[in-house]
Amino acid sequence: MLLTTPAIVLSIIKYNDTDAVIKVYTAQTGFTAFFIRRFFKGRKSRSWKAIFQPGALVELVFNFKNKGQLEHLKDVRLLYHYKTIYQDFDKLNIVTFLREVLLESLKNEQADAGLFQFIFEKFIVLDQEKFYPDFHLIFLLQLTRYLGFFPDLQSEGIYFDLQNAVFTSQIPLNPYLTEAETHLFRNFSGMIFATKKDVKITQLDRKKLIDMLLRFYRYHITQFKMPKSVEILHQIYQ
Repeated sequence: MLLTTPAIVLSIIKYNDTDAVIKVYTAQTGFTAFFIRRFFKGRKSRSWKAIFQPGALVELVFNFKNKGQLEHLKDVRLLYHYKTIYQDFDKLNIVTFLREVLLESLKNEQADAGLFQFIFEKFIVLDQEKFYPDFHLIFLLQLTRYLGFFPDLQSEGIYFDLQNAVFTSQIPLNPYLTEAETHLFRNFSGMIFATKKDVKITQLDRKKLIDMLLRFYRYHITQFKMPKSVEILHQIYQ
């Protein structure tokens, strides 16, 4: 079946000296991997590498076989040209971190138009607007809506049950956030209903929130690997 679909480039893996495996999330096929011959050394190598930048927003044309194997690409074009992300050190670090999280979070995800549109639009916002140091925190919390484990903000309590995504007054049997962590997490959760200028988070709290959110993801996504780039963010926010 010949498909033309928008996609977000999540990773580019060197298969050998010339070929590559490209992992993407598309609007029509969900998480999909492609084998591209002569990606690194070939007539089209320069154009391949110019388009397939990490985090790129592209349109792909391919025959979708859906047999659990690597797909083969027919054509590709950029849908949106980043103006600041690849030049702005802070934005590039955020995109690197989010790509790692998305690669782990979407590896078993089927097509979801709402999920795709959310990611697509947020990456454009990151590129077009002034850098906002809490962008990735809000992104990760909002993403849980589409992944199925958004916190129940109507529940009450001084502990947050990571497994059931609820606040509770009793210490849960499941992994949970401490009373101090829960207080910070609950206040942060309200950020998605506030404007940017209404919210101020200290560097120390930002670091704590990254760790809490990643723990939250780990309990809901099978074999979730902690992103290596989180250490870079910790160095920035120390």
